[in-house]
Amino acid sequence: MRLFPVPSQRNRIILLPIALVCLIFLAAKVTQGEATGFDETIRNTIHSLSTPALTQFFSIITYLGSQACVLGLSASAALILLAKRRRRSAVLVVVTMAGAELWLSILKNAFHRPRPEPFFGALLPPSYSFPSGHALLSCCCYGVLAALASAYWRGSARWWLIRTCAALLILAIGVSRIYLGVHYPSDVMAGYLVAILWTASLSLLLRNDLARRDHPQ
Repeated sequence: MRLFPVPSQRNRIILLPIALVCLIFLAAKVTQGEATGFDETIRNTIHSLSTPALTQFFSIITYLGSQACVLGLSASAALILLAKRRRRSAVLVVVTMAGAELWLSILKNAFHRPRPEPFFGALLPPSYSFPSGHALLSCCCYGVLAALASAYWRGSARWWLIRTCAALLILAIGVSRIYLGVHYPSDVMAGYLVAILWTASLSLLLRNDLARRDHPQ
């Protein structure tokens, strides 16, 4: 069994520049203040759909993308993988999340974007707004865990189910940040793009190791 299904080198090479160009374009728009109209339109549209039930739902969903949750889950997964003697898989989880945290810190401090006015009395985190940490960390965490969990059933219904559920959860976490008003839509989009860049780059860098079988050692 491979460490996880490795995308083709061609796909990774194509994905990286596309994601990078999109991130640079988005960052430029945010820096120049040209994303304001887009952000406010999306914020107001989502806010107009709010209901007490949705607010409760997204308040729960947003916790699943918090640092406490994703880092705790990642650490637990890494320990379980080590206990099962799947060392390469454990290292992959740790490196993925450590890199995500590093990129998050660098970019937030580089852009210094203030957060928007929150909805529903939500508390604003003390960190800057761009990019969204929930979007970046959840994409990396649930993405890599879904890849590892589905590796045994590549191409089967279970493979699709696990990855679809992970994708829907990641998307819901991003929407929750906009719904609660603690992030601009462009923050969330940037978080996803950074996560794609980081995980695709990591996959490309580790392509030889990822192709090995992760037998117990």
